[in-house]
Amino acid sequence: MTKNNKKTGIIILEACLCILFICLIIAAVVKAKILDNKLIAQGANISGVDIGGLTKEQAEKKIDKYTSYLKNREITIRYGNGEKDTKATFEKLGFYIEDNDYVQAAYNIGKTGNIFKRFKELISVNKKDVTYNLKTGVDKDVLKNYITLKGRLHNKKVINSKLKIVKGKLKATKDQTGIKVDIADTTDAFYKEISGNLKDKSLTLDAVVKVKKPKYTKKMYSKCTDLLGEYSTDYSSSTSDRCNNVQTAAGRINGTILYPGQTFSTVKVIKDRTEANGYKAAPEYSGGRVVAGVGGGVCQVSTTLYNAVINAELEVVERSPHSMVVHYVNVSRDAAISGNYKDLKFKNNTKSPIYIAASANGGILSFKIFGEETRSKKRKIAFESEIVEEKQPEGEVVTVDTTKPSGYREITQSAHTGYSARLWKIIYINGVEKKRVLVNTSSYNAEPQHVTVGRQEVRTEENKKSYENKSDTGKTDTKNSQ
Repeated sequence: MTKNNKKTGIIILEACLCILFICLIIAAVVKAKILDNKLIAQGANISGVDIGGLTKEQAEKKIDKYTSYLKNREITIRYGNGEKDTKATFEKLGFYIEDNDYVQAAYNIGKTGNIFKRFKELISVNKKDVTYNLKTGVDKDVLKNYITLKGRLHNKKVINSKLKIVKGKLKATKDQTGIKVDIADTTDAFYKEISGNLKDKSLTLDAVVKVKKPKYTKKMYSKCTDLLGEYSTDYSSSTSDRCNNVQTAAGRINGTILYPGQTFSTVKVIKDRTEANGYKAAPEYSGGRVVAGVGGGVCQVSTTLYNAVINAELEVVERSPHSMVVHYVNVSRDAAISGNYKDLKFKNNTKSPIYIAASANGGILSFKIFGEETRSKKRKIAFESEIVEEKQPEGEVVTVDTTKPSGYREITQSAHTGYSARLWKIIYINGVEKKRVLVNTSSYNAEPQHVTVGRQEVRTEENKKSYENKSDTGKTDTKNSQ
C-alpha cells in the first residue's frame, strides 16, 4: 500500500466516523423528541377541531368547549298558526356525545411501541391528517318527553264563537282554532334533524300539529247582529201557572241559532208539555171550551214568535190558527200549537245564521230575531188583519147541576164570535205603499156562552140521558193552549 492510499483510507475512515457520530446525535435527538414529546402530533383533529401541537390538557379544554357548544346550540320550535315559538337546546331535546377519550387517542400517536413504530406514526400523521369523529346520538325518550311537555302548553281546544246579548245588543264572542301536537310524528321528524347534526349552528323545527278550525267564527257571526224583526205581547193578567208556562217555553227558545236552510220547530224546541218538563196546568182551548191543561199558555209564545218571524220576513213553513180567537193579538196574527199536529215552523231563508232572543219578564213576552240585514233601508213593511166574515154564536150551552137549587144560573164561559180573516203584508218604498201580499187565511169558530143552571130533583132515566147528551156537547180531542 502506498503512502497516498494509506492517507486516503484514513480520511475516509474519519469521514465515516464523523457521519456515524452525527447520525448517532440525530438519532439521539429524534429519540429524545419522540420519547419526551408531551404534545399531540400535528395533523390530529377531533371532528374537524385541530388539536395538533397542543398538550393533552389544552386539547381537552378545547374539545370540552366544542362539545359544550354542540350541546347548547339553539333550537327554535314552531307550532304554526301564529303560536309563540319554543326555544330549546340540542341537549334538552336528547342530543348527547358519548364519553370516549378522544384526546387520549390523539395524544397516543407516536407515543407507544418501539422507536420505529412511533416514528412511522409521526411520519404518517404528517402526510395525512388523522381524524377522530365524535360519537353522538339522540335519546328518543328524552326527546319525546320534552315534546309532550311543551305540546301540552301549546295544545288548544277548538272554540266556536257564540252569540250573546250585551246591553241590548247582540255580540259575537271570540273563536279559537284548535291545535294538537302530534307527539309521535313530531318526535320522528325532530330525531331525523338532530341525529348526527354537527354542522348547524342553530335549527328551526316545525312541530307536526293537527289543526281544527272552528265551525262558527266571530267573523261569521258578526254578520248576523242586525235586528231583523221583533214583537211583544202582554201576559200580565195570566195566572201564576200560566206565567210559568210562558216563561218556560220562552226560555227554551231563547238563544236558538238557526243556520241558513234550517227549519225551526216550536213543538220540538219547547219540548213536550208535561209536568216533568216544567209545565203546569193552566187555561187552554179544548173542543170549544176553556179548560185547564198542562202547558196552557204556550200558544202565546208561539204566536209572539210568529209575529217576530213575519216581521223578519223569514219563510213560514207551517202555521195554524186557534179554534177560537185569542185576546192578545188580532185575528190571523196567532199561531196555535197542539200535540204533534199543530206546530209553528219557519225556515232561515237568508244566507247568514239567525239568532232568536226571547224574554218573559214583568208580564211582557218579547222575541227579537237577529241576522244579516240585506233589505233596503227605503223599504218598510207593515201587517194588516182583515175580517172577511163575522159569525155570531147562537143560543147557549146549558149544563144542569142537580146539586144547585132551582133558579141557580152561572155563566161559565163567555160567548166567542167566529171569524173568517186574512193577514196582509203591506210593502212601502220611501213611505209609499207599493204592494200587498197575502200572508195567511184563518177561520175561527163561533162558540155560544156556557151556563150552568141548578135543578135539585130526582133524575128520571129520560132526564139523565138528556143531561149526559148536553154535557157531551162540543167535546173533541182538539186542544189549543191559548
